[in-house]
Amino acid sequence: MTQVSSLYLHVPFCMHLCNYCDFYKRKFDDPGPQIESFHQFLLKSFSRHEELLKGWGGEWKPLETIYLGGGTPSLWGPKGARFFKNLIHPIGKEPTCEFTMEVDPGTWSEELIDAWKEIGLNRISIGTQTLNPEFLQIMDRAHSIEESLQLLEYLQKNQWNFSLDFLLGLPFSKEKLRDIKKELDQLLQYSPTHISLYILNARSKYPHVQSLPDDDFIREEYLLVSNYLRSKGFHHYEVSNFALPGFESLHNQRYWRGESVAALGPTGTGFVSMNKNQAVRYKWKVSSPEAEIEHLGERELSLERTYLSLRTSQGVVVEEDKRKLYATWEAQEYVQLTEEKVKLTALGFLMLDSLMDDLFKWETYTLQK
Repeated sequence: MTQVSSLYLHVPFCMHLCNYCDFYKRKFDDPGPQIESFHQFLLKSFSRHEELLKGWGGEWKPLETIYLGGGTPSLWGPKGARFFKNLIHPIGKEPTCEFTMEVDPGTWSEELIDAWKEIGLNRISIGTQTLNPEFLQIMDRAHSIEESLQLLEYLQKNQWNFSLDFLLGLPFSKEKLRDIKKELDQLLQYSPTHISLYILNARSKYPHVQSLPDDDFIREEYLLVSNYLRSKGFHHYEVSNFALPGFESLHNQRYWRGESVAALGPTGTGFVSMNKNQAVRYKWKVSSPEAEIEHLGERELSLERTYLSLRTSQGVVVEEDKRKLYATWEAQEYVQLTEEKVKLTALGFLMLDSLMDDLFKWETYTLQK
């Protein structure tokens, strides 16, 4: 019997729809009816999830990790805390459960944080993105720098375990000489335990698509941040994530280890591992509490495990038939290669998609021989 003890819940509300964001969201302009509709969706999809999980030979176990993402989950408010507590009551959660909520500056209050803390919230992820007001405006963000600093001051004062989102590859970064080190210095003054580093990946219709920096510039930004944060005691433990020792995201590590993580909420995507060679990935529809389901077999899971492992500082076990390929990567400074393990360097993390293409071609060629 497959036991599931991690839950991701997608909260789709946003006060403002930023022009670069591709996550599913809805403008939060009629709170009462929108929240009630969301609650009904969750209740129906929770029941449907029970049926699906049973059919896959799975069952709930008291939750060990919870992650509320979005959208802007902090817009769910204290009422959301009460609803969520009742929703997961049949499952239960462990006293040590890592319980994370994404909070955008400008959408929080002490009442909100206290309400969620009362039901177990113990980790917060902040959508900071940048501390440069000019770039904040270019990015079409709704919050101000002052609101970011107010939230950071509150969390530091109350000794919260919190993570920051930080974006690279912003439009006009090269022309306007964005000072990333200065922004990081300011952020680190507030004692974050974790930083998630993302590169802006804008769609073709993005208003500033012609003003995005080139790959070489982004490469230098990424390596600068990696080197700088590691010099400050952070562990670059995954492509996009840095943590002080002991503060790595337990929830996200379950994804990277290929473990089961349930999901609820519109477009929420879950994964149930039935055994080493069989798993199911599902994604909730927006219009109805039904899920699109993908069955994964041995071949897909093998490639996925390799990809996810390479994303982390743990790396993968050396396969002798691929040692020549690994040696090529090592010569390009993409990996550290030992007798037993292949681990990506910071540059290798940046090149991961290209390396996976190499690996896929290598395996395809080997199978055809």
